Amino acid sequence: MKFAIHYSTRMKDILIFSLVISIIMFQVATLTEYSYPVLFYMQMAVNAVMLVALAIEGYARLIKREIRIQENSDTITINGALVKAEQIREIKVSGCHKAAFHLSLKDKNVTPLFCSFKFEDKNCEGIRQLTKWAERNGIAVRKIGPQTRSDMVLSSNL
Repeated sequence: MKFAIHYSTRMKDILIFSLVISIIMFQVATLTEYSYPVLFYMQMAVNAVMLVALAIEGYARLIKREIRIQENSDTITINGALVKAEQIREIKVSGCHKAAFHLSLKDKNVTPLFCSFKFEDKNCEGIRQLTKWAERNGIAVRKIGPQTRSDMVLSSNL
């Protein structure tokens, strides 16, 4: 079955941080009543970061991505990349309603970007299919986050 996914970005944090930096620079300029050329260049750098962040967010939202989970197969396809069940160490789930999934690969210490995603469907069908696929192939699904213990295993009744 095919399910739409999207990648989680931290753009809200970047935009809020950029806005706070801009406000601080504006306050320094108004309180000292003197124009500092370095503040102008810093503001241009902050604006450049904000434009890049918005471009990345737009790209991440406009490009449609999908995951294919085949019931009788030991492989899944994430945006054209084929991942076999024996390559996956475990599946980490963080969050509750809009949970993020991270496929930890055995040969990589850091999770590749394409292996971290969220499902777009509201009825949790993608989550159910992924957990069933993981059970059939003997892959541990572990819930992580501040509200759970680190050794808790996710049950299949999502």
